[in-house]
Amino acid sequence: MKKRKRLIICLVAGVLILAVSATAAFGSVNGYSRYKEAVKALALETDNFSAQCTMVMTCDGETVMNLETQYAMDGVNNATHSKEWRMGNVSEYYSTRLDGVDTWFNTKDIVYYQSGNLNDSDTAAENLLGIDTDDEMMDRLVNFTEIAADTVMGELKNNFVQVGTENGSTLYQVEIAKNQVPSLVNAGLSLFAYGVGESNYMDGVVQFEDYSALILHRYEQSTGEALPQEFKDGYLKGSSEQWYKTYADLIDKVNASNAENWEDTYYDMLNEKGGKGIVFVSADGSAAYYSTYQEFAAAHPDNVSDDIGVYVGQDMKLETVLCKFGVDNEGRLTSNDLQVTFQTTDQAGDSHTLAITVDATLSGYGTTTIQPLDVGDREKAA
Repeated sequence: MKKRKRLIICLVAGVLILAVSATAAFGSVNGYSRYKEAVKALALETDNFSAQCTMVMTCDGETVMNLETQYAMDGVNNATHSKEWRMGNVSEYYSTRLDGVDTWFNTKDIVYYQSGNLNDSDTAAENLLGIDTDDEMMDRLVNFTEIAADTVMGELKNNFVQVGTENGSTLYQVEIAKNQVPSLVNAGLSLFAYGVGESNYMDGVVQFEDYSALILHRYEQSTGEALPQEFKDGYLKGSSEQWYKTYADLIDKVNASNAENWEDTYYDMLNEKGGKGIVFVSADGSAAYYSTYQEFAAAHPDNVSDDIGVYVGQDMKLETVLCKFGVDNEGRLTSNDLQVTFQTTDQAGDSHTLAITVDATLSGYGTTTIQPLDVGDREKAA
Protein backbone atom coordinates (compact mmCIF):
# COMPACT_ATOMS: atom_id res chain seq x y z
CA MET A 1 0.00 0.00 0.00
CA LYS A 2 1.25 3.43 -0.86
CA LYS A 3 1.71 5.29 2.38
CA ARG A 4 1.71 9.06 2.63
CA LYS A 5 4.86 8.73 4.72
CA ARG A 6 5.93 12.34 4.43
CA LEU A 7 2.49 13.88 4.81
CA ILE A 8 2.74 13.89 8.58
CA ILE A 9 6.05 15.78 8.48
CA CYS A 10 4.53 18.53 6.34
CA LEU A 11 1.41 18.74 8.50
CA VAL A 12 3.35 18.68 11.76
CA ALA A 13 5.64 21.38 10.41
CA GLY A 14 2.61 23.60 9.89
CA VAL A 15 1.41 22.90 13.40
CA LEU A 16 4.84 23.60 14.85
CA ILE A 17 5.02 26.91 13.04
CA LEU A 18 1.95 28.00 14.95
CA ALA A 19 3.38 26.67 18.18
CA VAL A 20 6.73 28.35 17.62
CA SER A 21 4.95 31.59 16.83
CA ALA A 22 3.37 31.42 20.26
CA THR A 23 6.71 30.44 21.80
CA ALA A 24 8.54 33.34 20.22
CA ALA A 25 5.89 35.68 21.49
CA PHE A 26 6.80 35.04 25.10
CA GLY A 27 9.98 37.00 25.43
CA SER A 28 11.68 40.23 25.99
CA VAL A 29 12.03 42.38 22.93
CA ASN A 30 15.74 41.56 22.82
CA GLY A 31 15.27 37.80 23.15
CA TYR A 32 12.46 37.68 20.65
CA SER A 33 14.42 39.76 18.18
CA ARG A 34 17.51 37.54 18.48
CA TYR A 35 15.47 34.42 17.87
CA LYS A 36 13.54 35.88 14.95
CA GLU A 37 16.64 37.24 13.25
CA ALA A 38 18.56 33.99 13.75
CA VAL A 39 15.76 31.90 12.22
CA LYS A 40 15.36 34.37 9.37
CA ALA A 41 19.08 34.33 8.63
CA LEU A 42 19.18 30.54 8.66
CA ALA A 43 16.23 30.22 6.31
CA LEU A 44 17.03 33.02 3.86
CA GLU A 45 20.71 33.93 4.05
CA THR A 46 22.74 30.91 5.13
CA ASP A 47 24.12 28.61 2.44
CA ASN A 48 26.81 26.73 4.38
CA PHE A 49 26.05 24.81 7.58
CA SER A 50 25.38 21.37 9.08
CA ALA A 51 22.41 20.25 11.15
CA GLN A 52 21.32 17.24 13.17
CA CYS A 53 17.70 16.87 14.15
CA THR A 54 15.50 14.31 15.87
CA MET A 55 11.72 14.39 15.98
CA VAL A 56 9.59 12.09 18.11
CA MET A 57 5.81 11.99 18.09
CA THR A 58 3.82 10.23 20.79
CA CYS A 59 0.09 9.72 21.17
CA ASP A 60 -1.23 9.05 24.66
CA GLY A 61 2.32 8.20 25.74
CA GLU A 62 3.01 5.70 22.94
CA THR A 63 5.69 6.51 20.35
CA VAL A 64 4.24 6.46 16.85
CA MET A 65 7.14 7.99 14.95
CA ASN A 66 10.83 8.66 15.52
CA LEU A 67 12.82 10.48 12.86
CA GLU A 68 16.53 11.29 12.83
CA THR A 69 17.98 13.54 10.12
CA GLN A 70 21.44 14.86 9.31
CA TYR A 71 21.65 17.63 6.75
CA ALA A 72 24.62 19.51 5.30
CA MET A 73 24.62 22.40 2.84
CA ASP A 74 27.44 24.03 0.91
CA GLY A 75 25.96 26.39 -1.66
CA VAL A 76 24.27 24.35 -4.37
CA ASN A 77 25.62 21.12 -2.89
CA ASN A 78 23.85 19.32 -0.07
CA ALA A 79 23.58 15.93 1.63
CA THR A 80 20.80 14.30 3.65
CA HIS A 81 20.69 11.17 5.76
CA SER A 82 17.39 10.30 7.42
CA LYS A 83 16.31 7.33 9.48
CA GLU A 84 12.71 6.73 10.52
CA TRP A 85 11.28 4.25 13.01
CA ARG A 86 7.56 3.65 12.68
CA MET A 87 5.58 0.84 14.32
CA GLY A 88 8.63 -1.43 14.42
CA ASN A 89 9.65 -0.71 10.83
CA VAL A 90 12.84 1.17 9.94
CA SER A 91 13.39 3.20 6.79
CA GLU A 92 16.79 4.76 6.07
CA TYR A 93 17.53 7.11 3.18
CA TYR A 94 20.65 8.82 1.80
CA SER A 95 20.75 11.63 -0.75
CA THR A 96 23.53 13.89 -2.04
CA ARG A 97 23.65 16.65 -4.60
CA LEU A 98 27.18 17.39 -5.74
CA ASP A 99 28.16 19.49 -8.76
CA GLY A 100 24.68 19.26 -10.23
CA VAL A 101 24.37 15.47 -9.93
CA ASP A 102 21.78 13.96 -7.57
CA THR A 103 22.57 10.54 -6.06
CA TRP A 104 20.25 8.72 -3.67
CA PHE A 105 19.14 5.35 -2.33
CA ASN A 106 17.10 3.69 0.40
CA THR A 107 19.14 1.17 2.38
CA LYS A 108 16.58 -1.50 1.43
CA ASP A 109 17.40 -0.91 -2.25
CA ILE A 110 19.98 -3.08 -3.98
CA VAL A 111 20.75 -0.26 -6.44
CA TYR A 112 21.38 3.46 -6.23
CA TYR A 113 19.82 6.19 -8.36
CA GLN A 114 21.44 9.11 -10.10
CA SER A 115 20.26 11.98 -12.26
CA GLY A 116 21.49 15.31 -13.57
CA ASN A 117 24.68 16.34 -15.29
CA LEU A 118 24.83 20.07 -14.55
CA ASN A 119 28.04 21.84 -13.68
CA ASP A 120 28.21 23.62 -10.36
CA SER A 121 28.59 26.97 -12.16
CA ASP A 122 25.33 26.38 -14.03
CA THR A 123 23.21 26.38 -10.90
CA ALA A 124 22.53 29.44 -8.78
CA ALA A 125 23.22 29.09 -5.06
CA GLU A 126 20.13 28.50 -2.96
CA ASN A 127 19.24 29.28 0.61
CA LEU A 128 17.75 26.71 2.96
CA LEU A 129 14.19 27.42 1.80
CA GLY A 130 15.24 27.43 -1.85
CA ILE A 131 13.48 30.72 -2.61
CA ASP A 132 14.63 33.76 -4.52
CA THR A 133 15.08 36.55 -1.98
CA ASP A 134 15.17 39.09 -4.80
CA ASP A 135 11.65 38.15 -5.84
CA GLU A 136 9.15 40.85 -4.88
CA MET A 137 6.44 38.37 -3.95
CA MET A 138 8.80 36.47 -1.64
CA ASP A 139 10.00 39.72 -0.08
CA ARG A 140 6.45 40.74 0.71
CA LEU A 141 5.65 37.28 2.08
CA VAL A 142 8.62 37.45 4.45
CA ASN A 143 7.57 40.93 5.54
CA PHE A 144 4.00 39.74 6.19
CA THR A 145 5.23 36.78 8.24
CA GLU A 146 7.40 39.03 10.39
CA ILE A 147 4.58 41.48 11.07
CA ALA A 148 2.18 38.63 11.88
CA ALA A 149 4.64 37.18 14.41
CA ASP A 150 5.24 40.63 15.91
CA THR A 151 1.49 41.15 16.23
CA VAL A 152 1.06 37.93 18.23
CA MET A 153 4.01 38.92 20.41
CA GLY A 154 2.57 42.35 21.13
CA GLU A 155 0.24 41.15 23.90
CA LEU A 156 2.80 39.02 25.71
CA LYS A 157 5.82 40.05 27.77
CA ASN A 158 8.50 38.79 30.10
CA ASN A 159 8.12 35.02 29.84
CA PHE A 160 11.48 34.80 28.15
CA VAL A 161 14.51 33.97 30.29
CA GLN A 162 18.21 33.67 29.63
CA VAL A 163 19.46 30.49 31.25
CA GLY A 164 23.20 30.66 30.64
CA THR A 165 25.93 30.21 28.06
CA GLU A 166 27.48 27.14 26.47
CA ASN A 167 30.24 26.75 23.88
CA GLY A 168 30.06 30.42 22.92
CA SER A 169 26.27 30.52 22.61
CA THR A 170 23.74 32.32 24.76
CA LEU A 171 20.97 29.96 25.87
CA TYR A 172 17.33 30.96 26.30
CA GLN A 173 14.24 29.19 27.53
CA VAL A 174 10.53 29.82 27.16
CA GLU A 175 7.79 27.84 28.87
CA ILE A 176 4.10 28.32 28.09
CA ALA A 177 1.15 26.99 30.04
CA LYS A 178 -2.28 26.25 28.62
CA ASN A 179 -3.86 29.44 29.92
CA GLN A 180 -1.14 31.54 28.25
CA VAL A 181 -1.68 30.29 24.70
CA PRO A 182 -2.97 33.11 22.46
CA SER A 183 -6.51 32.54 21.21
CA LEU A 184 -5.30 33.21 17.66
CA VAL A 185 -3.02 30.16 17.84
CA ASN A 186 -5.75 27.82 19.04
CA ALA A 187 -8.17 29.20 16.47
CA GLY A 188 -5.64 28.37 13.76
CA LEU A 189 -5.10 24.87 15.16
CA SER A 190 -8.85 24.27 15.32
CA LEU A 191 -9.16 25.30 11.68
CA PHE A 192 -6.26 23.01 10.77
CA ALA A 193 -7.87 20.07 12.60
CA TYR A 194 -11.19 20.58 10.86
CA GLY A 195 -9.42 20.69 7.50
CA VAL A 196 -7.74 17.36 8.24
CA GLY A 197 -11.06 15.82 9.23
CA GLU A 198 -12.80 17.07 6.10
CA SER A 199 -10.10 15.94 3.66
CA ASN A 200 -11.53 12.39 3.34
CA TYR A 201 -8.67 11.47 1.04
CA MET A 202 -9.14 7.78 1.85
CA ASP A 203 -12.85 7.59 1.15
CA GLY A 204 -13.88 5.61 -1.90
CA VAL A 205 -10.44 4.16 -2.66
CA VAL A 206 -8.68 0.85 -3.26
CA GLN A 207 -5.45 0.66 -1.28
CA PHE A 208 -2.76 -1.93 -2.06
CA GLU A 209 -0.47 -3.13 0.69
CA ASP A 210 2.34 -3.78 -1.83
CA TYR A 211 1.33 -3.52 -5.48
CA SER A 212 4.60 -4.88 -6.91
CA ALA A 213 4.65 -7.86 -4.56
CA LEU A 214 1.07 -8.63 -5.56
CA ILE A 215 2.04 -8.63 -9.25
CA LEU A 216 4.72 -11.26 -8.56
CA HIS A 217 2.35 -13.30 -6.41
CA ARG A 218 -0.31 -13.32 -9.12
CA TYR A 219 2.21 -14.44 -11.73
CA GLU A 220 3.44 -17.36 -9.62
CA GLN A 221 -0.11 -18.33 -8.73
CA SER A 222 -1.42 -18.24 -12.29
CA THR A 223 1.55 -19.96 -13.94
CA GLY A 224 2.71 -22.30 -11.20
CA GLU A 225 6.22 -21.01 -11.90
CA ALA A 226 8.42 -20.04 -8.95
CA LEU A 227 10.29 -16.83 -9.72
CA PRO A 228 14.03 -16.65 -8.91
CA GLN A 229 14.77 -14.74 -5.72
CA GLU A 230 17.27 -12.54 -7.56
CA PHE A 231 14.53 -11.56 -9.98
CA LYS A 232 12.15 -10.73 -7.13
CA ASP A 233 14.79 -8.64 -5.39
CA GLY A 234 15.41 -6.61 -8.53
CA TYR A 235 11.69 -6.16 -9.14
CA LEU A 236 10.97 -5.03 -5.59
CA LYS A 237 14.16 -3.30 -4.49
CA GLY A 238 15.47 -1.64 -7.64
CA SER A 239 17.03 -3.00 -10.80
CA SER A 240 20.38 -2.47 -12.54
CA GLU A 241 21.14 -2.64 -16.25
CA GLN A 242 22.61 -6.11 -15.75
CA TRP A 243 19.39 -7.28 -14.10
CA TYR A 244 17.40 -6.11 -17.13
CA LYS A 245 19.75 -7.97 -19.47
CA THR A 246 19.65 -11.16 -17.42
CA TYR A 247 15.88 -11.29 -17.01
CA ALA A 248 14.62 -9.58 -20.17
CA ASP A 249 12.42 -12.51 -21.22
CA LEU A 250 11.02 -13.05 -17.73
CA ILE A 251 10.25 -9.33 -17.38
CA ASP A 252 8.20 -9.49 -20.58
CA LYS A 253 6.29 -12.52 -19.29
CA VAL A 254 5.47 -10.85 -15.96
CA ASN A 255 4.44 -7.62 -17.69
CA ALA A 256 2.20 -9.55 -20.09
CA SER A 257 0.54 -11.28 -17.16
CA ASN A 258 -0.01 -7.91 -15.49
CA ALA A 259 -1.57 -6.40 -18.62
CA GLU A 260 -4.96 -7.87 -17.71
CA ASN A 261 -7.44 -5.64 -15.90
CA TRP A 262 -7.24 -7.73 -12.76
CA GLU A 263 -7.65 -4.67 -10.49
CA ASP A 264 -11.27 -4.41 -11.65
CA THR A 265 -12.20 -7.13 -9.17
CA TYR A 266 -11.34 -4.84 -6.28
CA TYR A 267 -12.97 -1.77 -7.77
CA ASP A 268 -16.13 -3.81 -8.37
CA MET A 269 -16.02 -4.69 -4.68
CA LEU A 270 -15.89 -0.99 -3.85
CA ASN A 271 -18.66 -0.11 -6.30
CA GLU A 272 -20.91 -2.73 -4.72
CA LYS A 273 -20.67 -0.61 -1.57
CA GLY A 274 -21.73 2.52 -3.42
CA GLY A 275 -18.19 3.67 -4.11
CA LYS A 276 -17.68 4.60 -0.45
CA GLY A 277 -15.20 3.28 2.08
CA ILE A 278 -11.85 1.53 1.64
CA VAL A 279 -10.93 -1.76 -0.01
CA PHE A 280 -7.56 -2.90 1.33
CA VAL A 281 -5.73 -5.45 -0.83
CA SER A 282 -2.99 -7.51 0.82
CA ALA A 283 0.17 -8.64 -0.97
CA ASP A 284 -1.35 -12.12 -1.39
CA GLY A 285 -4.38 -10.74 -3.24
CA SER A 286 -6.90 -11.10 -0.41
CA ALA A 287 -9.09 -8.07 0.19
CA ALA A 288 -11.16 -6.58 2.98
CA TYR A 289 -13.70 -3.77 2.95
CA TYR A 290 -13.95 -1.02 5.58
CA SER A 291 -16.86 1.38 5.53
CA THR A 292 -15.00 4.16 7.37
CA TYR A 293 -11.44 5.33 7.81
CA GLN A 294 -11.73 4.65 11.54
CA GLU A 295 -12.48 0.97 10.87
CA PHE A 296 -9.52 0.74 8.53
CA ALA A 297 -7.18 2.45 11.01
CA ALA A 298 -8.26 0.09 13.79
CA ALA A 299 -7.63 -2.99 11.62
CA HIS A 300 -4.31 -1.79 10.16
CA PRO A 301 -2.65 0.56 12.65
CA ASP A 302 0.77 -0.05 11.12
CA ASN A 303 -0.47 1.40 7.82
CA VAL A 304 -1.78 4.64 9.29
CA SER A 305 0.49 5.37 12.25
CA ASP A 306 2.18 8.23 10.38
CA ASP A 307 -1.12 9.79 9.36
CA ILE A 308 -2.09 12.71 11.54
CA GLY A 309 -5.72 12.12 10.56
CA VAL A 310 -5.77 9.23 13.03
CA TYR A 311 -5.31 11.64 15.92
CA VAL A 312 -6.89 14.83 14.61
CA GLY A 313 -10.25 15.24 12.97
CA GLN A 314 -12.50 17.47 15.02
CA ASP A 315 -10.40 19.78 17.14
CA MET A 316 -6.89 20.59 18.30
CA LYS A 317 -5.58 22.84 21.07
CA LEU A 318 -2.10 23.75 22.18
CA GLU A 319 -1.57 22.68 25.79
CA THR A 320 2.06 23.37 26.71
CA VAL A 321 5.29 24.51 25.07
CA LEU A 322 8.86 24.30 26.30
CA CYS A 323 11.43 25.82 23.98
CA LYS A 324 15.18 26.08 24.54
CA PHE A 325 17.54 27.54 21.97
CA GLY A 326 21.02 28.95 21.59
CA VAL A 327 22.33 31.88 19.54
CA ASP A 328 26.06 32.53 19.09
CA ASN A 329 27.80 35.90 19.17
CA GLU A 330 27.31 36.27 15.42
CA GLY A 331 23.54 35.89 15.73
CA ARG A 332 23.46 32.33 14.35
CA LEU A 333 21.12 29.67 15.69
CA THR A 334 23.14 26.83 17.26
CA SER A 335 20.42 24.76 18.90
CA ASN A 336 16.64 24.60 19.02
CA ASP A 337 14.90 22.10 21.29
CA LEU A 338 11.13 22.14 21.35
CA GLN A 339 8.56 20.15 23.32
CA VAL A 340 4.95 20.74 22.32
CA THR A 341 1.83 19.06 23.71
CA PHE A 342 -1.58 19.20 22.05
CA GLN A 343 -5.01 18.04 23.12
CA THR A 344 -6.77 16.63 20.07
CA THR A 345 -10.13 15.13 19.21
CA ASP A 346 -10.20 12.54 16.44
CA GLN A 347 -12.97 11.88 13.94
CA ALA A 348 -14.59 9.38 16.29
CA GLY A 349 -14.79 12.00 19.04
CA ASP A 350 -12.08 10.43 21.21
CA SER A 351 -9.59 12.68 22.98
CA HIS A 352 -5.83 12.24 22.65
CA THR A 353 -2.68 13.81 24.03
CA LEU A 354 -0.36 14.37 21.09
CA ALA A 355 3.22 15.31 21.98
CA ILE A 356 5.99 16.31 19.58
CA THR A 357 9.62 16.72 20.57
CA VAL A 358 12.19 18.27 18.23
CA ASP A 359 15.88 18.52 19.12
CA ALA A 360 18.10 20.31 16.61
CA THR A 361 21.80 21.18 16.65
CA LEU A 362 23.35 23.48 14.03
CA SER A 363 27.06 23.87 13.39
CA GLY A 364 29.71 24.10 10.69
CA TYR A 365 28.74 27.58 9.55
CA GLY A 366 31.06 28.50 6.70
CA THR A 367 33.14 25.31 7.01
CA THR A 368 30.80 22.56 5.78
CA THR A 369 31.85 20.54 2.72
CA ILE A 370 29.92 17.88 0.81
CA GLN A 371 31.56 14.56 -0.04
CA PRO A 372 30.48 12.09 -2.76
CA LEU A 373 27.83 9.66 -1.54
CA ASP A 374 29.17 6.21 -0.59
CA VAL A 375 26.80 3.77 -2.30
CA GLY A 376 28.59 0.64 -1.08
CA ASP A 377 28.32 -2.35 -3.42
CA ARG A 378 25.10 -1.16 -5.02
CA GLU A 379 24.91 -0.99 -8.81
CA LYS A 380 23.52 2.05 -10.58
CA ALA A 381 19.85 1.71 -11.41
CA ALA A 382 18.93 1.41 -15.05
